[in-house]
Amino acid sequence: MFRIGEFSKIAQVPASQLRYYDEIGLFTPIHSDRETGYRYYSVQQLASLNRILALKDLGLSLEQIKQLVEEEVSLEEIRGMLTLRKAQIEQTLQSEAMRLQAVELRLQQLERQGQLQDDDVVLKPLPAQPFLSLRQTFHELSETFAIVSGMNQAVLTQVKPETLGRFAAVIHSEVYDVHDLDIEFGFLLNHHLDVRIPLSGGLVMKVRELPPVEAAATSVRFGGPEKGLSSHNAIGIWAERNQYQLMMPGREVFIVPPRIGHESEMVVEIQFPVKANSALTTW
Repeated sequence: MFRIGEFSKIAQVPASQLRYYDEIGLFTPIHSDRETGYRYYSVQQLASLNRILALKDLGLSLEQIKQLVEEEVSLEEIRGMLTLRKAQIEQTLQSEAMRLQAVELRLQQLERQGQLQDDDVVLKPLPAQPFLSLRQTFHELSETFAIVSGMNQAVLTQVKPETLGRFAAVIHSEVYDVHDLDIEFGFLLNHHLDVRIPLSGGLVMKVRELPPVEAAATSVRFGGPEKGLSSHNAIGIWAERNQYQLMMPGREVFIVPPRIGHESEMVVEIQFPVKANSALTTW
């Protein structure tokens, strides 16, 4: 048996935390000396302590943990809960990393204030093209990567590669809001195809035609969505300088498509239909 200080080092848990767990009846020592008050623990108790700490890492209160311990929740159940929590933390880390990159880009834009650049904007027409797509509303950017991955797997097993053009997105959102994204993802097709691609959750990809655009202001983005600030700024600067009006919705064509875990490798052409007078561009 080990005294509380020794066991604290073995378990990598503060002695004060072990004392408190004993006081509330959550995790008690294997033996307590009545005369000295010393608490003694055994390595045989490590599994029980680790189970309590695992439940604590899930965000449960000590009262909830005590109840689960008394109910003898199985190791398999705890493993499942930890796996779910791990996925939630990974998603949070990804969101925070994207937010950090966005802050860095804002700082770069502030440092370049007064040096507005539109050199990389190209004006060009967009032809009509069949589009195998699905329109969906997303509440987080991270949600888009999962559905894009599912689309890739489903489409590549049912459509011949020579029929597929680049992966693309039509941004239907009227305003920029990362918590309310109305986006139509899909594949541009090299020729019309009469096909419907079922996805998980009862979703179905269908073919429609993207109408031609007489003129579109375009700029290339390198990296994930959080890297789009400079490209969108450049298009806005170009449009104002050249007296063009931006038309909606915009498009994004993926020259290097997104892959989960490799979002920084994306290369995307951002496209905004524009008009130089009162004549509306058809979309």
